[in-house]
Parts: sequence; structure tokens; C-alpha cells
Amino acid sequence: MKMRSSIKFKRLNRLMGASVSSRLLKLTMLVAVVAFSSCDNWLNLQPEDGVVRERFWKTKEEVRSAVLGCYSQMLSTEMMRQYFVWGEMRADLAAPASGANADLKALNNGEITTTNSFTDWASFYEVINQCNTVIELAPQVLEKDASFSQEQLDAYIAEVTCIRSLMYFYLVRTFRDVPYVEEASIYDYQEFSIPKTDGKQIIDKLIASLKAVENDIPVKYDDTEEARSSNSDVNKNRFNYYGWATLLADISLWKGDYETCIAMADRVINSGQYSLVPVGREEVPVYNLETGKTDTIYEAMQGDVVNLFRVMYANGNCVESIFELKNPPTYNNPYVSMFSANVSNAIEVNQANFSDVYFITSNIDRGWRDIRTEGISYVGKYIWKWAGLDNTSTPVQWRTTSTSNSNWIFYRLADVLLMKAEALTELAMVDNDQVKLNQALALVYKIRERANAPESTDLFYKHTGDLDAKTMEEFVLTERARELTFEGKRWYDLLRLAQREDFNERTMGYLIRMAVLAAPPEKVSIIQSKWQTNSGSLYLPINASELQRNKKLVQNDFYQK
Repeated sequence: MKMRSSIKFKRLNRLMGASVSSRLLKLTMLVAVVAFSSCDNWLNLQPEDGVVRERFWKTKEEVRSAVLGCYSQMLSTEMMRQYFVWGEMRADLAAPASGANADLKALNNGEITTTNSFTDWASFYEVINQCNTVIELAPQVLEKDASFSQEQLDAYIAEVTCIRSLMYFYLVRTFRDVPYVEEASIYDYQEFSIPKTDGKQIIDKLIASLKAVENDIPVKYDDTEEARSSNSDVNKNRFNYYGWATLLADISLWKGDYETCIAMADRVINSGQYSLVPVGREEVPVYNLETGKTDTIYEAMQGDVVNLFRVMYANGNCVESIFELKNPPTYNNPYVSMFSANVSNAIEVNQANFSDVYFITSNIDRGWRDIRTEGISYVGKYIWKWAGLDNTSTPVQWRTTSTSNSNWIFYRLADVLLMKAEALTELAMVDNDQVKLNQALALVYKIRERANAPESTDLFYKHTGDLDAKTMEEFVLTERARELTFEGKRWYDLLRLAQREDFNERTMGYLIRMAVLAAPPEKVSIIQSKWQTNSGSLYLPINASELQRNKKLVQNDFYQK
């Protein structure tokens, strides 16, 4: 193959139905140039809008900048919005607010069309193409830069393989069957009309590609003074070995390969690199009006609760974090405009579900409180995790549009602990294996103890005798809802369980019951009927503009006219 001297915009514009926006085109081109002036400046720069240099890389520094540019592209407004919307807006924790547009409301009421703006996948394929370009072109730099080693090259390829796998994992969970491409879009003669690949086959490809780079992904990156000065942490803001293991655990859990999920989770849990942000508790005696006796309840140390919010969400890169996307102070994400009380917010808390389903008080006169509610996940009807800055002030301190730069957390230790608990539970489903179920329960209780969760939400409170696997499955699922509220997990958790036994009555039951909590009352029966009669309705349609540009694409079956 002979590389052309330039990359034509019109050709990149056709890639996977990419947007015609010139800004997206320029972002795609960043991988072919020196995009950043120093090793860690990607943490502090917005994606560039300048003229792209028509040359490919000649030095290891240029390759490294291209790798880091993949993370920069993941910060695009479209992607930051979709991390949340795709994972939450069809579920029961978030709801459209008065400021929501028609497309957002349509996701909630089950009236999703092929012109809905949230069905646009172009930005995810932009990142995928950047990763493919690194994998294809970086090896040529070995011949041009004598200081560039094979080990460095292999590490970069492993890193972008993780990024690419995460992008495809989002696409498969959201659309099911999508085009799968491992070649870079850099040649004039390439074919850009590409058919879909079965989602299950893509999952297998992702697992195989991740396993292939196991020995190349760095265990740890060298920290730099420049990174520290910008409150960044290269071992949390880039994929390292433990981020790789967590992603593989997550994909394996989706596939139903529970042994691999547990093995990968154990590598992270036992690494000594991560720990839950601690929250102390103290016993408080209270008089129980119902029984006429004195009970003991637990109160979380308020200073620890304040610290948890500050280090995990306000600042980011906490001891619990495994992989999160660093948002530079100079680059604002859309979360203030989506969630804040200071603007016409588009999304708000589904308050009834929190108080009546997920965060039930222990007893009205006892005041036992789960810390994951007010002041951590939300404030009033407003989502707080991504739009709050300080929960100690009165009134609380919100981020502004100029300080809307919270990091997006893809994975943290609590998530991994619950992944393992779920995998253990599913392995025990056949024979009610008590060893595995007790191991799963211990992991859930570890999360609940840190959260100061009351007995009212403990499905095994004062339980005696054998544990039941189906009850444990429900317990893990609801605990994930409480712990990972608004972190883009809820819809995918429900969908993972629903497809586990090929959408049978039992596993679909989670989604069917959830619809009552999530959808407008007048839409519940319609949505339930769609989901029960055609599992394709659980995925989003391919955007109409993609079908126009890529003639080999076929619309998802449920949305075919």
C-alpha cells in the first residue's frame, strides 16, 4: 500500500456516516499531526480547530501526542452528553425536566425515531478511527526515530486498543449490531460503505483484542510535575493495566463469561492500588416509638461524607478511581446546562423512585440515612454529582458554565466489587452455591457499610438459612442503582440482565417492572408491550442520516417501516 500525501475531507466525511461538521472533521485529523506541544498538555487543552498539517508522524513524541489526542476527542460535548443519556435516560433514576428538548423526552416516553439526535454515533467512530490510525501508522515511526522502541510502540497500541474497545462496547450496548472496523480511514481507495456486524461477534472481537495486548499495557505510567500541577493523574486518566482488567471484566460480565469477570476483578481488587474512599460511622441510641425500646442506629461522620463528595466528584482522581476522563479547567462539559438549578436544566432526579424504592428511610422516627442521597447524588430535584462543587456551603455551591469541568468516571473500585458480586451470583444460579452467594453478599455489604445503608434496603436483613440466588441477583442490581446513581450505568445494568437468558420472562421482568417507575403513566403499557414483543426495541435505531450516507447499513429490525 502506498500512503497518499493528504487525507481528503470528503472521504473522512463518509467514514461511518460521520457528521458533516467541519469541527468533527478537524478533530479526526488530529491523529495524523503533532496535536500537542508537550507530553501532558492534552489534559489542559481543548480539541483544536486550527489548520491541520498535512504530514504524518516522524517521532515518538508525535505518536504519543496522537495517542493522547484520542482521550481529548473523548471530551467532545456530544460524547460527554451521551455517556450520561445513553446509560440513564431510558431507566428509572433520571427524568426529563422542563428544559428538556423533544428528543430527550422521546427517550423517556418510548417514542424514539430515526431522526432523534441522541441516535448519532459519529463522535464514537471519530475516536475509533483515531485509535485505528495509531495502530496502523505508529509502527512506521520505528524506522524514522531510533529512540522509539518496540516496547513503547506496543504499549501505545495496547492503550488505544483499550480506548477503541470501550467505544465499541458503548455502541454495542446502545445499538446492538453496528459496523465494526479495525482499519484506519486514511486511504483514498478505501470502501466506506460498511455493513453491520452482529453485536455478539463484536463482543468476542473486543475480548480477543484486549487479551492480545495483556502483556503490553503498562502497569503504571510515570507521573510528571506538569500533570500534578493540573490536578491530573496519568494512572487514572489513561488506560493502564488495571483499567484494562476492569474493562475486560465489564465486557466479560456482559457476555456471561463470569469466571473471566471474577478473575479480572480480583486483579484490580487485590492490586493494592485502589481502596474505597473511607466514611466512618458511629452508633447512636434512639428511642423506638413502635417498640417502646431503645434501638441503635448508625450515623455517618459528616466530615467524611463531605470529603467523599469533594475528592470523588468535585476534584476527581480519588483513591477509588480506576479510569476517568480528565476534563481540563479550560474546557467545559455540558453538565451544568444539563443538570444545574441555576439554568433551565434538561434532566432532573426521578424523586419518587429515590424515596419510595431505592433510598427508603429505616423508620420515620429514627432518621437512619444512606449517604448516597441528598448532597452526594442529588440536591432536591437536581442531579448533583456532575454539577455540584461544594456541599458544605449554605446554600450549596453549584458549578457555573465556566467551571463545568467535572471528570467523567468510567470505572471505580465500588463498581468492580459489584461486578464480582454479580458474577458470583450468576455462577451460583444453577445450584444455589452458598459459598459463592456468601462471597457476593460480603462484597455488597462492604459497599453498603461505607454508604451507611439502613436495614430497610437490605434484602437479607436478619436472614437465616440458605441464601437465594435470585434474591441476591436483585440485591446486587438495586445496590448498583444506589451506588452508581447517575454514573451512566443503570440502563446497561438492566439490559445486561434482560439479555442474560435471551430476554426470557424472568430476566425481562426487571425491565418490565422498571418501566412503571421510569415512563410517564400513560406510556407504561405501550413501552412494556414493545419491549416484550420485540427485544430490538431495547436498542436505539440507526440515525436516518447514517442510512443515507452508508447504503450498506440496514435499520435495526424494530425500527424498520
